[in-house]
Amino acid sequence: MTSRFEKLREDILTEDPIKLMMKLSAPLVLLNLVHLLYNLTDTFWLGRLGKTAVSSPTLSWPVFGTIMSLGMGFGIAGFAFISQYQGSGDFKKAEKSMGNLFTLFLVFSTVAAIFGYLSTPPILRAMKIPPDTFENTVKYLRVMFISIPFSFFGFAFSFALRALGDTRTPTAINIFGLIINLILDPILIYGLLFFPRMGVLGAALATAFSNFVTSILCAYLFIGGKLGIKLKIEDLKPDVKLSLGIVTKGIPASIGQSLNSLGFVFLVSIISSFGSVAVAAYSIGDRIIQIIFTISEALNQALGSILGQNLGKKNFTRTKEAVAKAVLLNGLMISVLALFIFIFRSQLISAFIKDPEVIEEGKNYIEKFIIAMPFFGIFGVFSSLAMVSGRTTEGMALGLIRLWALRIPMSYFFGQTWGTSGIWIGMNISNIVACLLAYLWYLRGTWKKVLVE
Repeated sequence: MTSRFEKLREDILTEDPIKLMMKLSAPLVLLNLVHLLYNLTDTFWLGRLGKTAVSSPTLSWPVFGTIMSLGMGFGIAGFAFISQYQGSGDFKKAEKSMGNLFTLFLVFSTVAAIFGYLSTPPILRAMKIPPDTFENTVKYLRVMFISIPFSFFGFAFSFALRALGDTRTPTAINIFGLIINLILDPILIYGLLFFPRMGVLGAALATAFSNFVTSILCAYLFIGGKLGIKLKIEDLKPDVKLSLGIVTKGIPASIGQSLNSLGFVFLVSIISSFGSVAVAAYSIGDRIIQIIFTISEALNQALGSILGQNLGKKNFTRTKEAVAKAVLLNGLMISVLALFIFIFRSQLISAFIKDPEVIEEGKNYIEKFIIAMPFFGIFGVFSSLAMVSGRTTEGMALGLIRLWALRIPMSYFFGQTWGTSGIWIGMNISNIVACLLAYLWYLRGTWKKVLVE
């Protein structure tokens, strides 16, 4: 471990949490905004093909996310071990944790890609995807599954460096990949230059190719030791105790992540029962709302680096200070941005689609959902603490309660009573109640039991 990462560790253990969160989150905000720009551009190009084309990525994501989330749980556990070992000063164990994380991701992603590709059609039939959207969604989802191993390599790279406090390098690489994706999107979707017109399939292929390029670049940087860290073969060889620890802590996180994603399969199924207009409105409205969550998510990701290393150092007073300031930042920032989106909701939605029914329903979605948005960001603060402290079972429980015990039943029940407005209201209430429950968990203090000696 070079002096660069030792300096990052010193900053994380001593600097003011507000200043530190702003510094570490700035590259992540940029990354999330570029990623949002890609999503919005993707929605823009597909929106010009009609409501069935623009719905395919949204309908695909819950299925794809369910499989991805099974592996992401190991990333969360790996992040906890890497950051806590780094904070405790055991740099060799931190590097060993990185190597084991890469190996676990490689094995899992290969299995997931094969399973996902073969199971796509029956899963989409079970979701009762609208017939006019089914074929495009199958094409999109299968290409995304093929690209999973490349996606996971990039995830492992990002998890490892963020755990050490380096948010700039993974941001730069991911932005590079997103720029490739942005350029390829219209070319492959509309068949520009010498490429054939591929529609939804083109959007998926653009994403897959960009993931491939960035994974190759990540491998070059880590294996070549270009960042001050050089993973060796012995680091990649599974350490039984360490790998077992990552798997043990990762399984609850994986279950929680995958069941949350599976929950969105059910949520999308509820929305789909109201037709293509409801699905398109949710697709576009959700893209717009992500403008806010890109910043909130970046703050909480930066917070994870701070919490993990301070927990490894057993500096609980500083951990509590960071949590309190993160809650304040999230609440204020989301409230201001939510007000902006509410005021300009009509203009924002109509920028992506001209269908008057979709525009009206999209406005309805934003109006009903926006009140609880600050609670969603604050819930993310407590969720981040649960995961980086290794309390993955408790974090899993909080996430499952929010979605399965609150959001899905409320959305279904209120949807049957008030139509699509009821769905959006149910989603709203679930965020408020889940945030209050997460705060009660925080007061219990179980997060003070750390993973490393």
